[in-house]
Amino acid sequence: MKTQATPEAIQAQPFFHIPFWQQPAADIFSQRALRLNELAAEDSSDWQPYLQLLAEVCTAQQSLLERYTEADWVLPATVEEDLPLTPALLSENRGLADQLFTDLYALLHEQLSPTAVQVWQEILHLSSEERIRLCQQAISQQLGLAQQDYQIWLNAVVQIIYTLVARSLAADTVKPCPEPGFCPCCGTDAVGAVIIGHGELEGLRYLCCGLCNSRWHSVRARCSFCDNSRDLGIQRIEQTTEGVLAATEAECCPSCNAYRKRYRLAKQQYADPIADDLASLILDMLLSDEGWQRGGANPFLLMGKIPKH
Repeated sequence: MKTQATPEAIQAQPFFHIPFWQQPAADIFSQRALRLNELAAEDSSDWQPYLQLLAEVCTAQQSLLERYTEADWVLPATVEEDLPLTPALLSENRGLADQLFTDLYALLHEQLSPTAVQVWQEILHLSSEERIRLCQQAISQQLGLAQQDYQIWLNAVVQIIYTLVARSLAADTVKPCPEPGFCPCCGTDAVGAVIIGHGELEGLRYLCCGLCNSRWHSVRARCSFCDNSRDLGIQRIEQTTEGVLAATEAECCPSCNAYRKRYRLAKQQYADPIADDLASLILDMLLSDEGWQRGGANPFLLMGKIPKH
């Protein structure tokens, strides 16, 4: 009888090469828009309009990603121990960032509510320096309550910038972080993980960045927070054979009491860690009731909280 090799056994084979870092896909935002529309069609709750709005945002992001690919982006100077993309990326490219805000609003304003238009007008009337400061606070999840309404739009712009520049990096310039759950490209805590569903990398876990949209390999047998390798558990909503929850799981670590969501691409090949996270918040609610602490911030989940809907 032929037995299926485990991911660990595959990795132990001679000459088996596992790419550590994968740059963002050229169509990352258009694929996310498709997934958000698909998830919105499956959702009958009050959350549906928000998923549809984010699909519009991602479509606009893809348009600007393509428009600004050939722009003169400045990669800030770094020392050896620095990550390739530092917070200085925004201030070094302030002029392009200003233009991106203007262009993103131009693409979206016809689909926005009067309240969202008012928020955008406030953002556009800020000084360039103030916008950059708020963008950096959004990246580090330090926006105050007064700026909560800015979060979606700030993150939409910084995602474009960091994704564009990440796509210009050579794979050999991106090295593992001391903390495995943080992006080796920009230092952001992984929004989630995917389990590869086909090909020679089938069964391997890649963590996913919600800022620059990079992926990086992380051994499945270890907690992506504390590196613990004992008694790791997987929780899912049982008896779910279709829809977003069929491919969604949570990796739970009893050592640090944290969990991170992951998505099995063999069950849902188009799963996206940002989109599918927003559509599977019922799993977060159940885990929260059991005392587990969520890890990995979704840039479009307001204030890192689970909204009631």
